[in-house]
Amino acid sequence: MLLSVNENLIYFQLKSIILFTLSILAAGLVISIGLVTSTQVSGYHLQNMYFPVQKNSCTCDCWDGFFRGRHSRGGYKTFYFNYEQQTITILCILLFYAELLRHVLLNMILRKQFILVLLIPSIYSNFYGVWSIINYLNDHDYVRMLKSQIYFSSTELIASYIFYQCLLIRNKLQIPIWCIYLLSTIASLHIIIAFSELNADQLGRNIGLLLSDIINLTWIIVFFIKNSKLRPNMRTICIWLLIALGLWLFYHIVCPFREKSN
Repeated sequence: MLLSVNENLIYFQLKSIILFTLSILAAGLVISIGLVTSTQVSGYHLQNMYFPVQKNSCTCDCWDGFFRGRHSRGGYKTFYFNYEQQTITILCILLFYAELLRHVLLNMILRKQFILVLLIPSIYSNFYGVWSIINYLNDHDYVRMLKSQIYFSSTELIASYIFYQCLLIRNKLQIPIWCIYLLSTIASLHIIIAFSELNADQLGRNIGLLLSDIINLTWIIVFFIKNSKLRPNMRTICIWLLIALGLWLFYHIVCPFREKSN
């Protein structure tokens, strides 16, 4: 009897390890495809296109080499990192977002919750934003656009979580109505702010970043059409307009977008 219990325990542990490994591989694949796709859409700098890496003679004078320990610096490395606070921050951000993506993929595939495919544009927006934050931290560019990107990424993450929960709840009447209002406010703010700041010459990238907000607003409109009794009254509309105004002012006062550093 004890042997049978142990065998079942080992079986479930192995199953959990295999599922975890496969989900990590799937998340890594999605991130890799998204990274290549986003850079293809946004384009490459000419300097990076015409100066290929010389792996046989490559050196990096900006790398402290401390993570090599007692070993010499050596030659070409796939990636370099210095012993700095930014390295820990970047690592934590990557692990956090990778785990969120892994969780969504598990629900989508194993639990057959294919309605979550509506989150794909949101996944793109989140990872585009967090990759921008990582680049700003890596470049030590704290003045130009870091605060602006943190604002967008934070609100995008909140909107994505709310929309994720809305998609999972079968009885839509059980969704807290304030969640719908907050989702609508964030999506509308993203579109309004983005239209005044995004570059017009990068149309493909702009559409990709705003597609999740458009889907959110479309879903909300359909929700209120089906549930007319839950539509906000004038007092509720005024309250959430004030909240939206506060978030808009916070962005422009605390997290302004700067095209060039001072």
